[in-house]
Amino acid sequence: MRYDIEVDENYIPVLKNGDFVVSPSDTQHVEDITMSHPGEYKDDPMLGFAAILQVKKNINVESFKRDLKIQLVYDGYNPNIDLSGGFENLKIDI
Repeated sequence: MRYDIEVDENYIPVLKNGDFVVSPSDTQHVEDITMSHPGEYKDDPMLGFAAILQVKKNINVESFKRDLKIQLVYDGYNPNIDLSGGFENLKIDI
């Protein structure tokens, strides 16, 4: 399990008693990788799935799952990706 500075739904760091709150961050990391575009992480320019662009490409479900899994495995996760509810109900278990 990884830990990082906790952020709220607007990506604003959470503060408690004047200091950053550190909490488990695996879920946040997976969301960040799924939504970010390649090149957004300057120290790792190949990282990023850009889910919104993938959906706009009218990609098939298996290609979407494969490409997302490649990105998450690249960052050290072993995900189980469930698209049985469609793209709007994407579920990723890590």
